[in-house]
Amino acid sequence: MEFGPGSPEETAGSTDPKQMRATIIAAISNLSTAYNLVNVNLTNEIMENEFCNGAHCNASIAATSTACLAGAIFGQLTFGYVGDWLGRGPALYLTMVMSTTGALVSAFAVPLNPRDPTSVFIFLSIARFILGIGVGGVYPLAATVAAEGSSSSNRGRSVALVFSMQGVGQLLVPVVGMICLYTFGDGMEHEKTKTVMNVKGLSWRLILGLGALPGILLMPFQRADSQAARPDTSQAPSMLQALSNRAYWRSILGCAGGWFLFDITFYGNSLFAPAILQDVFHVDTGSSTPVIGSKLQNNLCWQLAILALLGLPGYYVSVCFMDRLGRKNIQIQGFGMMAMLYTILAAFLDGMEDLPALLLFVYGLTYFFSNFGPNSTTFILPSESFPQHVRSSLNGFCAAMGKTGAVVGSSMFKPLITAAGTSFVFICCAVCALLGIIVTIFCVDDRHGQDMMGESEESLSQSREDPFIEASDCSR
Repeated sequence: MEFGPGSPEETAGSTDPKQMRATIIAAISNLSTAYNLVNVNLTNEIMENEFCNGAHCNASIAATSTACLAGAIFGQLTFGYVGDWLGRGPALYLTMVMSTTGALVSAFAVPLNPRDPTSVFIFLSIARFILGIGVGGVYPLAATVAAEGSSSSNRGRSVALVFSMQGVGQLLVPVVGMICLYTFGDGMEHEKTKTVMNVKGLSWRLILGLGALPGILLMPFQRADSQAARPDTSQAPSMLQALSNRAYWRSILGCAGGWFLFDITFYGNSLFAPAILQDVFHVDTGSSTPVIGSKLQNNLCWQLAILALLGLPGYYVSVCFMDRLGRKNIQIQGFGMMAMLYTILAAFLDGMEDLPALLLFVYGLTYFFSNFGPNSTTFILPSESFPQHVRSSLNGFCAAMGKTGAVVGSSMFKPLITAAGTSFVFICCAVCALLGIIVTIFCVDDRHGQDMMGESEESLSQSREDPFIEASDCSR
């Protein structure tokens, strides 16, 4: 396959201002994606207190948490292919339109049945499914844009830097939450916590609605990119054709399998951190969850901020070492440290419950090694493991498998905590991490310092009759 003038393969590593702008847009889009995915773990608690009088609508909360992930799966599969067919810029513009619309509609959620206040979660689930479609589309497109605009010597660092904006977005959730809650309150009575005012329903609407701000600010710049010339799609296969190509199976298993296993733990913990922290700090599960209490034990915003701050440096350690250690080594050590930390938490949870600061620190380290590990590498690997004409499509498929894992984690964590306890959940996380190590060793190729997967290498891959043959070559 020959690439025309101005193709990503030809311009990789250039200092073209348009490519630089596209990379910056991808980074901010990733920030918006992270904020919109995770902000529900705070707003759910506020809304649960307001509409359910505490933890009495677990099914509705679970549906709201997984709606965005379900939409993300659809968006990743759809916009991954759109990126190969229509072009990266126009596709990224469409994703942000969907994200902005979903975030704004979420802020105006009301009960669909006036007699049933909990029906507000049905409204919110629909809005967040729309949001998820846009959020999901950002994953394959942002990674592909960043990878195709970088040289082989700094590609890992560039894509990791774009992805690091996820950490900033996750930190913004408790920061924005505290600003809104300490200003407008949460509609609940707090004996020792002072707020400027206490307006029921305003804080969670602002937290959700502000997720539209990055998209609104980027829209004029993205519109210019969306009007670029449409790429030649005569050789772009469909998603099913790409998936049926045996040449890609081993890489798909490595990229999609590792992402699936990782997201079970990552989004299960991220979306249900309040439930886990509630158990860690012995908050009565039948009472209202304290989101802005006077102490760390009953201040969810501070707990989430500490977790985000502990995890944030992991992104930038990945940026520094991605092109030195390589994607495969970083992913293996990240899964390994996660397995060890989750095992420690499972084994010594009862003993550390009297030391909440230590327990929060150890739990926070799981986020650090997630970010300095598979959270960063799973984002990079699909963007450089497949040829250009199917890169965005298969990247979207791998990301969708990741979000499928996220759905598994987010739908199972709260019931498992209730049925078997937090220690059992940590054991499940450790098992997922160990399986991630196995998948990485046998099915992941490390391409740091090399050109991205191209047609010349595809012919070599096609000679493999079995995706597990020559598994030892994965370490090269």
